[in-house]
Formats: sequence, C-alpha cells, structure tokens
Amino acid sequence: MKRVIVGLFALAAVAVGTGRAAAQGTLPITAEVRIDAGIPTGDLADAFDVGLGWGVMGGFDLTPNFMIYGGYSRFQFNDKGDLDIEAEDDGFDLGGRVRLGTGAGVWTPFAQFGVLFHDDTGFEAGLGADYPVGNGVALTPMARFRKVGDAQYFGVGVGLSLRP
Repeated sequence: MKRVIVGLFALAAVAVGTGRAAAQGTLPITAEVRIDAGIPTGDLADAFDVGLGWGVMGGFDLTPNFMIYGGYSRFQFNDKGDLDIEAEDDGFDLGGRVRLGTGAGVWTPFAQFGVLFHDDTGFEAGLGADYPVGNGVALTPMARFRKVGDAQYFGVGVGLSLRP
C-alpha cells in the first residue's frame, strides 16, 4: 500500500511539473494576421461610425514570457453624415507582448503595449490571448486601446498566429 501511495504522489508530481501543450514551434518567431473592428471614442465617435481594420505582425521571443513585435496596421472609418468622408489610420507598429500565465491550461493571456508610427506618433495598450488550434497555429482574440494624434479608438478582433 505504501508503494501505491508513493507511486501516486510521484505520478502527481510529474503531472504538475509538465507543461501544457502549446501552439509553439521550435523557433522563437511568430507571424500573425488579424482583422479588427475599430470602435471610435471621444471626438472621433461624434463624426465617424465603427470601422474595419486589419494588420500583419512579426514577433521574436526574447524570453518565454516576453516578445517584441513589429508590423503594419490599417483602420478605416466612414462618417456618420452625408459628406461621404472616410478617416484612415495606418502605419507601422512596434512594441512588446507580455504573457500573463497559462489561463487554466487552454489559452495563454497576454498584455500588449506598443508605439504607433502612423501619420502622428501614438500608442496602443491591450489584452488578448493565444488559443492553440493546431501544431504551431493559434487564434489570438484581442481588445486594445489606440490613440494617434487626436483620434482614439478601440480595436477588437481576432488574429491567426503561426509559429514555425
């Protein structure tokens, strides 16, 4: 009976020490494409409707919990009036993504902070998660606040992340 109990404790210790399966390949690089809804706030919300955005991003893991990223993003908003005016926000993004734990083993939450090099320099801050759907493939839902010049909006959407 002692051997069975010791064996069960040993098995439990091994199970606790093993990591979960993740959508990670062997290289510390990531490529991501995403589509987002742009929800204007402040003065932008007074004149423009919810817009559509997309982006591409490449990242490099400096540590298992921190990645730097660079990419390009574009959001387009239509006016609420009859003037048929469009507002665009596009340019290059550079920042960092901090993984915040394991999310109970199924998804990995993260916080993302970056600098936006668009027509004006701005910033973004958001929360998201990596949800593995295959070997080296993950869905990345994310909500982020973005401010560029006088324009500020929330980007809410999902991406497809690939790790070779």
